[in-house]
Amino acid sequence: MARIFKRGKYWWVDYRLPDGRRIRRSTGFTDKKMAELMLKDIELQIARKTLKIPVGIPLKEFWEKYSEYAKAHKTEQTWKTEKSVFSAFLSFLLRKGVSRLDKLNPEHLEKYKLLLIERGLSRFTVNKQLRTIKSIVSKAVEWELLPENPFKKVKLLKQPEGKLRFLTKEEIKQFLDSIDREDVKLYAIVALNTGLRLSELVNLDWEDVDLKHRLLRVTNKEEFTTKNYRDRTIPLNKTAYKAFKRLKELNPDKPITVKRIHLSKLISRYAKKAGLTDVTCHTLRHTFASHLAMNGVDLVTLKKLMGHSTINTTLIYTKITEEHKMKALSNLELTPNVEI
Repeated sequence: MARIFKRGKYWWVDYRLPDGRRIRRSTGFTDKKMAELMLKDIELQIARKTLKIPVGIPLKEFWEKYSEYAKAHKTEQTWKTEKSVFSAFLSFLLRKGVSRLDKLNPEHLEKYKLLLIERGLSRFTVNKQLRTIKSIVSKAVEWELLPENPFKKVKLLKQPEGKLRFLTKEEIKQFLDSIDREDVKLYAIVALNTGLRLSELVNLDWEDVDLKHRLLRVTNKEEFTTKNYRDRTIPLNKTAYKAFKRLKELNPDKPITVKRIHLSKLISRYAKKAGLTDVTCHTLRHTFASHLAMNGVDLVTLKKLMGHSTINTTLIYTKITEEHKMKALSNLELTPNVEI
């Protein structure tokens, strides 16, 4: 029996096609009455045999269609990752004799998951690839090429809760003291005091840096888009302001003059030189957010400064805040001589 149901803030329709296939998809409506009207329209189309039924296409054709979409709508780095992951998965499917989109089933991704594990990939990497594949195939549902995502019930691997890596104030000094190139030290100082992603940092232009009003604007451009396609503004503190002023003297054409991959390697190299482990460019971003959280900055403000699309991403810093409070309380002794 056809029905509507709510998932998150949207209403979904659930019905069966004449050939017995079950379809469940979002109506795109938050209003129940609109969803009910949409379901009635679908039922009428089924009765009149005018309903558009998803038609299976070759996997290669779907991948070509998705590739065109991704090149136009995804960041360069995201597209590179998706291309690498899905191309490998597509080769796996073709070797198994699976060449059509409508022939995909959960077992295909389950077997691929086992293959990735056998290759010695970490649970984190395996899960990252699974998420990418599931996300790409979900587009086929949105484009009405599939009635539902065949991989939606494939579970990710359980991962031990990892500890967020950020630098303490002592480690920050240790790290910066190890950098013997003035420009690289200034890049690191900017990253530590703004929380910019590496891609945002290397794509800065001087038009984005308002030294007069001490503001930094992270904006979408023709050749660069932010991770979630949203612009944001970050106030420059005294240290970041001074770093940008000096960079203006050193690099009058562009704030950061080294390429993304080169800067990433430089940061890791200097961190190792300082005797620090597990430090990457992203560690500097975590350091910015972690110290803000420990200094009492609320989550909503932190979310805006970090450019997170949802508050759920920002919530990872709440644990650090709680640990910081616990450490502060453990050092507090107001009644040392009272016997209990």
